[in-house]
Amino acid sequence: MVHRIFFPLSILGFLVLSSDVAFSQEEVSGRATIISGDTISIKNIEDGKQFVFRLWGIDAPELDQPCEKRNGQSVDCGVLARNAVRAIVRKNELVCVDFEKDLEGKLTGLCYMGDKILNGAIVRAGWALAYKQESSDFLDVEKKARLKDRGVWKYKFSAPWKWRKSQKK
Repeated sequence: MVHRIFFPLSILGFLVLSSDVAFSQEEVSGRATIISGDTISIKNIEDGKQFVFRLWGIDAPELDQPCEKRNGQSVDCGVLARNAVRAIVRKNELVCVDFEKDLEGKLTGLCYMGDKILNGAIVRAGWALAYKQESSDFLDVEKKARLKDRGVWKYKFSAPWKWRKSQKK
């Protein structure tokens, strides 16, 4: 029984001790600069270090990704998403936690605006999709936004991960 408990704890200890310096920080807090619909930059109030986070569990249209209105007119969905996130965040202070690197080596995190999870708020407003490859946490919120035609759901568009893949061809 002791072996069953000790082995997982020893692995956890190794992972914590061998992780990057950036991961030793428990949280980053400060005002955010919105880079895109799912990426922010924060200068940490505590130590002045700059962190760029992709918001964990969500995926927003790329800045150059178009969407199509019902009348066929093209709009810049990525720019609309970024601007919508700017409006959601305004000048509020954010606290980002749970850092990990994604498959591309980008730092990801869960960010809070007071007691509201920013990641979920963006999906709820319809400006990002739940990123199923990473988590199922925001799937219900996405479904509600889609049913209410919020954000990008007003348009014809490709999921951001599909659009990025099509651009590589």
